[in-house]
Amino acid sequence: MKDIPQTLKDQIEAAYDFRGHVTITLKDGRVVVGFLYNREFANPKLATDHYIDVMVKDSDANERYPMADVAAIALTGTDYAAGNSYEDYLKKKAAGKA
Repeated sequence: MKDIPQTLKDQIEAAYDFRGHVTITLKDGRVVVGFLYNREFANPKLATDHYIDVMVKDSDANERYPMADVAAIALTGTDYAAGNSYEDYLKKKAAGKA
């Protein structure tokens, strides 16, 4: 398996934690917008290379892309869960706003 640059690993982790659409730029110039719902960096039980799984926006398609084909990932959509953590709920409840 090829080594994945740390900056790309960081972008993938941020996209995985993000609860909105991301924009994935592939090395061949294609751009994919969707929700990154899975990533596999290393699993000795799998014969496949590192990959990401994406639900493509405005489509029923789920696509898998090898990380070696990914140039960059940007968080471009709205994070619909931002401000909705349990800690935020407790703060709102304490302030009488929940």
